[in-house]
Amino acid sequence: VSDGAGGYTLSWQEYVTVWSQLSPERAREKIQQGRIADAAAGVLRVRSSTATRLIDGKYRVVVDGVTYNVRGAANPDQRNDMLEFVVETDGTQAG
Repeated sequence: VSDGAGGYTLSWQEYVTVWSQLSPERAREKIQQGRIADAAAGVLRVRSSTATRLIDGKYRVVVDGVTYNVRGAANPDQRNDMLEFVVETDGTQAG
């Protein structure tokens, strides 16, 4: 996005909105900005579609106002019915 002064600003944009099921897998601590922060991880299940099959580690997802980074993707039944994404919180709330 142009900043009006010849530069630009990077920002996230909404890609797709889908129903999902988040299953928390584990919680662990990590150091974030010099302090210990929680990094809850889980598996997010969604119906497979043309749009959701493109999601990979460059994306992030928002579930109930919490932002998660996508760490991996799987097609567990190999039939493209459902997809599973391993996700981890980045400690921020969606605005």
